[in-house]
Amino acid sequence: MHLPVQKSQVVIDAITKCYSEYYANAHRGVDTFTQLAPTELEQVREQVRLFLNAQSVDEIVFTQGTTEAINLVAASWGKTYLHAGDEILISALEPHSNIIPWQQLCREVGAQLKILPVDNNGILQTGFLEQLLSHRTRILALSHVSNVLGTINPVVAIIQAVRAYDKRHWGKKEET
Repeated sequence: MHLPVQKSQVVIDAITKCYSEYYANAHRGVDTFTQLAPTELEQVREQVRLFLNAQSVDEIVFTQGTTEAINLVAASWGKTYLHAGDEILISALEPHSNIIPWQQLCREVGAQLKILPVDNNGILQTGFLEQLLSHRTRILALSHVSNVLGTINPVVAIIQAVRAYDKRHWGKKEET
């Protein structure tokens, strides 16, 4: 039986290499280690840019973890682009780190938080997506794997459903 791990071997190897070969604060000094760190950092930033098909490495921001990243998106993107009446969709399986920033943002800007329900077995009820999505939905923020129940959410199917919804309703206006 293959159990999921918190860090893949490639990540462990990269951390080990960093700690043993060039651990230093990037862009903060002139010694050899400090010169290697930004080179490695910028190579990774370019790899991520290519993977995400971003236009520029300036679009790639590294954070210490998921919680910091969610807070950053809610505080920057959310406060810039969300307005009263807009909707944020999350699942009932989300950890607090993916609920609280969106709740706070909704209170601040007057947006509405919608929640995709789960059944009694902890399985996301993706059949409700069609009912919960609307022309006011601005972001869908959900976990791939629940850190509470271990439920693996069907994110590919969810993305396909959201794209199908967008395609069917593109250009259609709902009553506000």
